[in-house]
Amino acid sequence: MFTLLSAVEHLAEWGVMHRDIKPTNFLYDPTTHTGLLIDFGLSELEIDQMTGKPKRHADNPQVQRIAQL
Repeated sequence: MFTLLSAVEHLAEWGVMHRDIKPTNFLYDPTTHTGLLIDFGLSELEIDQMTGKPKRHADNPQVQRIAQL
């Protein structure tokens, strides 16, 4: 559970809303204690209504590419 919540916190820091968190979209390896949040098909990037740009890390090239999709 800690790994899943850490993944959600990391996404929130970048302004990404996953929107489809469920058990089948979280892969966990108990041997390595590694978890992966998958399936970002419904995810959204928070956009500032005033500027039309991402709310967070708008100057980051990767965020700019995602916003253009």
